[in-house]
Amino acid sequence: MKILQQVLFIFLLIIFLAAIPSIIEIDPAEKNISWNWSGLGKGIGDFMNEILNGSLGTYQIGNQIRYISDDIFGYFLTSFSILLAGVLSVIVIGLMLGIFLSQLRITRFIHMLLNVLSAIPDFILIIFSLVLAIKIYEVTGVRIIAFSPESGVLNIWFPMVLTAIAPTLYLFKLIAVQYYQTSAEDYIRTAVSKGMGTNYINFQHVYKNIEPFIIAELTKVVSLAIGNLFIIEYLLNVPGITKFIFQSNQFQPVAIGLFSMLLISFIIYMSIRFVLYIFKRGFIYE
Repeated sequence: MKILQQVLFIFLLIIFLAAIPSIIEIDPAEKNISWNWSGLGKGIGDFMNEILNGSLGTYQIGNQIRYISDDIFGYFLTSFSILLAGVLSVIVIGLMLGIFLSQLRITRFIHMLLNVLSAIPDFILIIFSLVLAIKIYEVTGVRIIAFSPESGVLNIWFPMVLTAIAPTLYLFKLIAVQYYQTSAEDYIRTAVSKGMGTNYINFQHVYKNIEPFIIAELTKVVSLAIGNLFIIEYLLNVPGITKFIFQSNQFQPVAIGLFSMLLISFIIYMSIRFVLYIFKRGFIYE
């Protein structure tokens, strides 16, 4: 029952967000904002009619009208690939730097650097990364980013890196705090006194106790990555699912875009849970 309530709430929230452009009216003469709730009912009705008729509707790019069904698979795959690669790299970097390589001197330097970066807002980090990439091209002639949707991999790999920045900083701080707390426990001291190796302790004791915190915060990690994805796809002109949201203020494409993003986030979440499960079954002795 609780799950059904959450699903219903998310559905109504997406419908409301998609309908905002059609229910908000701005009067330039009076300089005020009014709500036209009739636009909500019309938007929902048109949306359901399109779905029941087996169509996803249309959206507009400039003066061109395109069918959503013609573009949604490619857009969906692009956004999914960027987000999956970004979140996977977040998990790998967070675990390696936070637990398994935490004893190395260079890792401690990286810890200090990440702590400094975590104090900078996400949007500023993204803008700084874009400016840095442009400066590298101006100095060396090496192109590492592209703003054309037809650039292929050149328009995809850099968004993957940018998508992972904020979630990496967040997850790293979480793992680092839990690691130091866990390392101070009596059973860790007992394992050290028995002469057990660092890698064994990290795998068999530290990770097993930190994993529940990682899983609990996984939804936050995915949500941070999605938030960055909205910004990155818009700034870099990536042909992703946010095209439906930013290119049109119509109810149909915005609703389809938001529902698609919700589906992507769910698949990513379940995929990461599966990867963590396989990792635990393969390396951790129960």
